[in-house]
Amino acid sequence: MNDSETDSQSINALIVFRENGETDNLFVPILCDAIRMAGIDVRCSTKEFWESDKHYDIIHFQWPEEVVGWTCNDPDIIRRLEERISFFRSRGARFVYTRHNVRPHYANGIISRAYDIIESQSDIVAHMGRFSRDEFLTKYPDSQNVVIPHHIYQYTYKEDISVERARQYLNLSQDAFIVTAFGKFRNRGEIRMVLGAFRAWDEEHKMLLAPRLYPFSRRNSYGRNILKRWASRIGYYILMPLFNHIFRLQAGANDEPIDECDLPYYMSASDVIFIQERNALNSVNIPLAFLFHKIVVGPNTGNIGELLKNTGNPTFNPNHKADIIRALKMAWQLSTWGKGEMNYTYALENMSIDKVGKQYAEVYRDLNSRL
Repeated sequence: MNDSETDSQSINALIVFRENGETDNLFVPILCDAIRMAGIDVRCSTKEFWESDKHYDIIHFQWPEEVVGWTCNDPDIIRRLEERISFFRSRGARFVYTRHNVRPHYANGIISRAYDIIESQSDIVAHMGRFSRDEFLTKYPDSQNVVIPHHIYQYTYKEDISVERARQYLNLSQDAFIVTAFGKFRNRGEIRMVLGAFRAWDEEHKMLLAPRLYPFSRRNSYGRNILKRWASRIGYYILMPLFNHIFRLQAGANDEPIDECDLPYYMSASDVIFIQERNALNSVNIPLAFLFHKIVVGPNTGNIGELLKNTGNPTFNPNHKADIIRALKMAWQLSTWGKGEMNYTYALENMSIDKVGKQYAEVYRDLNSRL
């Protein structure tokens, strides 16, 4: 064992993330295991950050919402956050921040302030693309930054499901060219963008699979507002089936996440994965798609556009319907050339759990050596 490996084993790191494992985003649990495999003593816990007096060499932030709460409205949390950072720093801790978003998706002033504190007080900020790094440097020109790609989800899902078996399981056409838009559609703009382009695309055998598209719900999600509650239920039980039939869709309600057991079937059944987030910095759906040998189409924005262009996957201007259709046609053509296999090869070489875990371990070692 060399000196660097010995040093890394002595590093004690805390990733500030829920420790109970109840999450539909497996990024952090998998990353934690990857860093541990690289020889770092690391654990995930928000409780440890807020309550423990234990010494940690590295405190690693992910989403600031995980630190203060996703719907936090307690103004005192900001004072407490600054105090906890000062406490750990006084005991020799150094701070890493992985930048998932430019700003919170559902912001309030308290959560936005938490972003400012974590961004400005982290010793190193890890970005999933050069776009994020360069944009961050305009705000914090003296910051220390590193680019580490989003890891793929190896050893997590059943990866050997055939297209035919997946479509049979999901009751989908075996002959359709299936474009899948994962994730929750956050606003009407995303819905109009995707449906408008898909309807105008003159591909005879197309099908759009969008499990979380419609803003309807069968649940009591509007409290005492009886009118909105019944309108939502009418949309769910009547309009959803009608629209699916008219527009050749297989789409569901945006408040019903895909079961983790079903996710590999959706991936395997697809010909192309479509990224519908217009202004997102990163997308988990790209590494997922690459893992399942799929082509990805997405907006030419953020780290999303950077990664897709660097790997030869189609990008588009989200404000131009004709450009989206052009990208879809290019994806159809690339599907006949085996582009999905090239994406898989790229992912194994550049985004593997082993490689990403070692990159973060090296960041930890570097920070620890500065003490």
